[in-house]
Amino acid sequence: MQIAELKKLIREKNLKLIGVSYVDLGGMTRMKPATAAHLDSILEEGVKSSRANLALTSYDTLVRGSSLDISQGDFAIVPDINTFVVPSYTEGVGRFIGNLYEKDGTRSQFCTRTFFSKILKQASEKGYRFETGFEAEFQLVKREGSEIIPVDFYPSHSQEAFSLHSKIVGDAVNALDSVKIELEKAHVEGGHGQLEFDVKHHSGLKPADDILYFKDAVKSVARSHGYLATFMPKIGSNWWGNGLHLHMSLWNNRSRKSANLFADTRDKLGLSKIAYHFIGGILEHLPALTAIACPSVNSYRRLLQGKWNADAQVYAAGGRGAAVRVPDERGNATRIECRFPDGSCNQYLALGCILACGLEGVEKETEPSARLDYDLSFLSDREIREKGFELMPRSLYEAVAALERDEFLKHAMSEPMFYEFIKHRENDIAQVASEVTQWEVDHLLDAY
Repeated sequence: MQIAELKKLIREKNLKLIGVSYVDLGGMTRMKPATAAHLDSILEEGVKSSRANLALTSYDTLVRGSSLDISQGDFAIVPDINTFVVPSYTEGVGRFIGNLYEKDGTRSQFCTRTFFSKILKQASEKGYRFETGFEAEFQLVKREGSEIIPVDFYPSHSQEAFSLHSKIVGDAVNALDSVKIELEKAHVEGGHGQLEFDVKHHSGLKPADDILYFKDAVKSVARSHGYLATFMPKIGSNWWGNGLHLHMSLWNNRSRKSANLFADTRDKLGLSKIAYHFIGGILEHLPALTAIACPSVNSYRRLLQGKWNADAQVYAAGGRGAAVRVPDERGNATRIECRFPDGSCNQYLALGCILACGLEGVEKETEPSARLDYDLSFLSDREIREKGFELMPRSLYEAVAALERDEFLKHAMSEPMFYEFIKHRENDIAQVASEVTQWEVDHLLDAY
């Protein structure tokens, strides 16, 4: 979009406010608005915000020991003109997604969108185009005092549940269309108000930008129906987990006739060496990647065997219990699916780190571990280990410890972002360490 086109659209839509969004290290989407009359200034200089805001947690406390504080002045959120949308659900407001700049005019080392751009450029220089689509699971709930109530009690994939929610699904489809998101599916998933929307694959930054606008649109539509839409990984022990399944493939970027480089009809599974090595790179760094893609303490209530997410650090052809799954489609639809991420992650950071590890696997010709061909759902941790498989991290503490040991990701992310991200996670771990759960009270009060 050209600036003249943008100004014409703003006049035609009679927009009064322009918001510029970014995603912070805690996975929260933050936005600063300005009046549309100051568009030229917004495009050139961005919207200013305190540098200390980058040290905020998702629950709006400051991270102890952060390298960012209120003595350091401001950073600027400078919009990417290609991300402009006019959401149907916020009257008179246009939206951009921006990149973070320091006061000396350089890109901030804490800008996760810039980080993903850097890894995409590395892929392009190697001759690859990175394609990503996603399946987003979320839960519709109601609050009654301190209690969280499901909006229905129908079973999984129920036709009756879809009939009940068809109006909200329809409104969400229209809202997503207004922010330029192309849907492939929208359906009831795990029952009790869980829905899943599948978004068409794209290259470049668009998939990560789509996740930002997707969550905003869905949450806004849910509020208009009197519900809360949450992407929280696990609301309770009897609720299905909410995942953010990332589908990805590499394509030839140096040929007129683009080709899916993950496909090879000569292979038994229809996969190329590049695909196997890409998987190998992800699995080699999977414990550390889990800290990036599953960054909340709550994430690890979901990553347990038998939950259809990631029973172990394995890949599988078709099997939904693997951390990395190869869906059944072949030809140009050949892809891998990372099933371990969830909606609490910073999507730019998660996609950038996964891509970096996959590319390293391709470069080093890393072979993946043995393929999983059966169901681990009903096995104990010990039985899974005895079969030669590594378990997924069982806690954020364990995942962060793996990340801190990962020299490759430290280099890929740059030390300032790497250590600031770890401080954020350690702060969350410390906040939860002294919390006593209801399970402990129910089971131990009389016992001891």
